[in-house]
Amino acid sequence: MPGDSERTQPPTDGAVSRPTEASDDTTGETMRRTAEHEQDQAEEREEHADATVGDPVSEAGDDAGDDADAGAGADAAADARDDAGAGAATGDGGLPGVEVIEPPIPERVRRPVDGVRLAAAVVFLVLGLVAADIASGTRGAVEQDLTDATSGLPRLLLTLLGWMSGIGVLLLPIGVGADLLVRRRPMQLIQALGAAVVGGVLVIVLAVLVQSGNGGFLTDVLTRPTATGRTGPLDIVIVSMVALLTVADISGRKWISPIATVVVIATLVTTLLSGAMTLAALVSSLLLGWIVGLAFRLAFGVTSTRPPGVDVAAVLVSGGVPLTRLELFDANDAGDRRYIGTTHDGTLDVHVIDRDTFGLASGRRLLRVLRLRSGFTRPPALTLRSEIEHRTLMGLALHDAGIRAPRPVAVSEVGPFSAVIAYDEPQGVPLTEVDGDLDDARLAAIWRLAATLHRRRIVHRQLGPSAILVDDHGRVALSRLGSGDVAADDISLRIDLAQLLTTVALAVGPERTVDSAVAALGEDAVLRAVPVLQPVALSPDARVALKQSKSVMGELRERLVALRPKAEAVEPVQLRRITARGVVTLLGGGIAGYLLLTQLAQVDLGQVVSTADWRWAALVALFAAATFAGASIALAGAVQIHLRFIRTYMTQLAVAFSGLVAPAAVGNIALNTRYLQTSGLSPTIAGASVGVAQVAQFCSYFVLLVISGVLAGTGPAVSFSPSPVLVAAILVVVILALGLLALPKVRALLTDRVLPQVKSAVPQVLAVLQHPVKLAQLLGGALVLDMSFVAALVCATRAFGDDAPVAAIAVVYFAGAIVGSAVPTPGGLGGIEAAMSFGLISIGVDSGTAVSSVLLYRLATYWLPIPFGWFSLNRLQKVGAI
Repeated sequence: MPGDSERTQPPTDGAVSRPTEASDDTTGETMRRTAEHEQDQAEEREEHADATVGDPVSEAGDDAGDDADAGAGADAAADARDDAGAGAATGDGGLPGVEVIEPPIPERVRRPVDGVRLAAAVVFLVLGLVAADIASGTRGAVEQDLTDATSGLPRLLLTLLGWMSGIGVLLLPIGVGADLLVRRRPMQLIQALGAAVVGGVLVIVLAVLVQSGNGGFLTDVLTRPTATGRTGPLDIVIVSMVALLTVADISGRKWISPIATVVVIATLVTTLLSGAMTLAALVSSLLLGWIVGLAFRLAFGVTSTRPPGVDVAAVLVSGGVPLTRLELFDANDAGDRRYIGTTHDGTLDVHVIDRDTFGLASGRRLLRVLRLRSGFTRPPALTLRSEIEHRTLMGLALHDAGIRAPRPVAVSEVGPFSAVIAYDEPQGVPLTEVDGDLDDARLAAIWRLAATLHRRRIVHRQLGPSAILVDDHGRVALSRLGSGDVAADDISLRIDLAQLLTTVALAVGPERTVDSAVAALGEDAVLRAVPVLQPVALSPDARVALKQSKSVMGELRERLVALRPKAEAVEPVQLRRITARGVVTLLGGGIAGYLLLTQLAQVDLGQVVSTADWRWAALVALFAAATFAGASIALAGAVQIHLRFIRTYMTQLAVAFSGLVAPAAVGNIALNTRYLQTSGLSPTIAGASVGVAQVAQFCSYFVLLVISGVLAGTGPAVSFSPSPVLVAAILVVVILALGLLALPKVRALLTDRVLPQVKSAVPQVLAVLQHPVKLAQLLGGALVLDMSFVAALVCATRAFGDDAPVAAIAVVYFAGAIVGSAVPTPGGLGGIEAAMSFGLISIGVDSGTAVSSVLLYRLATYWLPIPFGWFSLNRLQKVGAI
């Protein structure tokens, strides 16, 4: 959790400027210190002078010592906050000799970690339901195995579990409610009961839907048939109890937490042994109860466990810090509370890490760790202690290396849920605020800092423009500790240097940056940063600055490469672990597997394979392969440049795979346009060329449809009934388009941006159409594409012994393609199969033969290319073809 990242520099003139307003992003409340507020607090302090006499920090410590468990510690912190609220708000009546200035701590907060848990619980619930649906044949066996394992427990233990479950379900809510009342939290008790009621209502609603036959696939996943009907979809006791316990926040309670765990486990075991619920229903009950409880925590907040400023000041004073003043500077600085501490010798930057906000920055770092390869970011800390230890280590390591950076002068826990670390901050002005160009001496000092970091193998990871400080004496310092490490690996050090090169280039330009870096570090050391000189390797503030000077990184890379122009080109290091393309690939594979399994589960593949003539089946596969050749030839004919056939063919295979997660037309246009761009065409010409290929395929489709309709005896006017929803959607789109065209701004946009691009592309497209060889490729490839599809379907029917007319089968293919384009499923799944099967039966093909033929056709033309498309997509990405 990089609490000191992206910090605003504190005042450096020895005086503390009081912020008039600070925003707490965690609670959404605005904290403002005004004269009227001070006067009201002073009057309240006089009225309660007797209640606030003494050392409130000592009282809080005594309370926490009387009750060692975490929950009691929270109560002690809350009591201390209530007692010291007036003194903390005004700076008087709190800690003798120390003025503490901060608004009152909010009583309730929303913890970011609850949002993360809620998202994880929803994902687990959805994935669990999908997995249970796919593995429907094995659910019963797993439940039986678990039942056998648990029923083999000693009878005495099973009897005790039954008693614990029965008695615990009745007494546990009473005990939790009594505990909350004793801790003076009646609103939390009301919210916990409300969560239990909401959970119960959800269970009742789902049970009614299942009983009425409207439960959908949840009925099959969560229930099973019984002699009297079906089992319940969810356990209302578990859902309500888990929701209540989640809102009550029993974690850390010395006696309630273990008892609640035993009661929940006993209820799960006894319910499973009784056969009243399926395993999927019990697991879903647990997750749903957790989801309801977390939703209530996010909606209403939880009781704050943040220690007030007087507690923080007391800890620092007891640690030997001669504190005279402590003022809140930022209530939520990357998850930390940030104070400015004043001593007789100067100011300190004080950071308080609270459990309420711990994890706010850790979540962002976790996403970076998952998205990027190791070396770019450090894994997030899981506990307050590990985070505070890491910050202390980094501060002491930089200080030992002789680098001016925030130096920890006091580190301590503040109560059971918070920790404080005070820094002695270096003085200086960030590079973003330096007036005039940096002189050579200051540039040399920056590179000496980089050399020291690399020699000590210390990585910073946030060397952006705001992290480098320069003072009036030409000295360089770091404004933050970053999210770095000691004993860093080579790739991390190279990324640090790449960040620093970009930061300096943004300030003084690429030419001076390269010259000064080479003079100070040497050519070999500087060139090591070239492979990782990428925007993704930069700190957030550096990426923001780079957006305003987009050419800086490119110019910097060119100047570095120019140092050794005859050297072999250096390939960039792949820093990303997870990319958008990778996510799409994984998602597409999952969808393909799910759809394939669900479709094949309804068909006896053994019978299809055993009854098909393998010679005709081989021809089906051959014509399926020819469809991609036709699409490749048509695309090559739509452009003036020469396209490599193998790569073009692989691109069409990749289009077949992309159709799993995107509409066929969208995936076709996007991938082919990208392929043409990487082949050397401009985006405008590439998009127009793909459009020409699409037009050629439509013309081929229409011509073959008319010809096959006439030959089949149906006449040129073949009637297809479109979906009413599709017709309505088209009308809505047309009306909206006409309405937009009526707007002057839309017309201006079309005139200024769209029409010029169209005009620039028309000459190029016309040049292709006027070239006889390209025109033959374009039209010939489109004809090969459609004729190959028809031939594949004809061979599929012949494989099962049917000799229906070729022209009639062609009409069936075109009809099925039209229906498939209107069905909102990947590849028209379901719609194409139904339409083609119905069409074959209509022309006299036996129903069994029709279904088997369509299945063989779809296996060859849709499912078989998918793994090859996945391979082609990854290969083309690897070689940079798309």
